Amino acid sequence: MIETQRILLIRPSALGDVFRSIPVLNSLSRAFPDALIDWVVQEGFEDAIRAHPAINRVIGFPRHGIQHWWRSPSESRRAIGFFRGLRGRYDLVVDAQGLARSGLMARVSGGRRRIGFADAAEGGWLGYTERITVPEGLPAVDRMLALLEGAGIEPVTESSLFVPEDVEPHWSSWKSASIGDERYIALAPTSRWISKEWPADRWSELAARLIDDGQAKRIVLLGGPGEVEQLAEIARGRPEIKVLAGQGSLAFSMAAVRDSSLVVANDSAMLHAAAGLSVPLVGLFGPTSASISGPFGRTSDCISSPEGDPSTHYRDKRIGDRVMRGISLESVLDACVVRLSPPEASASEEDA
Repeated sequence: MIETQRILLIRPSALGDVFRSIPVLNSLSRAFPDALIDWVVQEGFEDAIRAHPAINRVIGFPRHGIQHWWRSPSESRRAIGFFRGLRGRYDLVVDAQGLARSGLMARVSGGRRRIGFADAAEGGWLGYTERITVPEGLPAVDRMLALLEGAGIEPVTESSLFVPEDVEPHWSSWKSASIGDERYIALAPTSRWISKEWPADRWSELAARLIDDGQAKRIVLLGGPGEVEQLAEIARGRPEIKVLAGQGSLAFSMAAVRDSSLVVANDSAMLHAAAGLSVPLVGLFGPTSASISGPFGRTSDCISSPEGDPSTHYRDKRIGDRVMRGISLESVLDACVVRLSPPEASASEEDA
């Protein structure tokens, strides 16, 4: 038997799915404790995984830098350089994404054993030496673990995330100046798709109620650099509500999630970060299914809109925020109160 010395894990995106792929990494590390594991992840997402002790090297995939490679000489050269860099004499390659680009990465790597989904989209399956059939309808993480199990690799469910240490000085400085020692709740009101966004007016009302009802002294609004104005409108000028977006890196946001008392989020990356960092959470789901797309092991912490329709796809722009409006403010507030209550208080209420 040839010993597995080098492993390449391919899971470039999306960010929430990168967070949820940690059990795949841990399964590989447990099965091959002496192997060096490299992970291909989309550029900009490196902070999500680079502090994990099982990682040997993070390989940034320049997705946006090569998307027009066929008409740009500079992008063509960058694409060629990226794919050439994947040839690393890998003993095992695992494509946990299952798309054309990830299948191509697997093929180009030259790995001796290349594992992927038999139903990988866009012909991605052409890049594998082993095409694994997994049951349909599985939650995202279970699907990836079934891929490993089908290849004879025992799956483990450990999903803890690690915040890069080099962000701590910046985070501590910002936290001290903006929040101090006050307990705070982190809200993640944005999403790439408006169909997944709980309406902005509800987020504003939620933030105000959490403060006015004494559930938190401060609220921190999470989001990307391009969402600062959107979040500022949600804050409505209240000094207790701080906009974190635009203040730092992804690692900065991860640190804010880790130190919060509670995270409330749409179906978005920070919801999965909260699960991986073992933070109390409330997830809000509309056109997507919490059972399929929800935070790993925490679907009971999610609220699904009664307006949800299996035939409605979140990419359909015509639905706007209609489905998400089916989630009431009071239901979210009640869920927040329950998760902020001390365990002994919750137990006493149940006994009563």
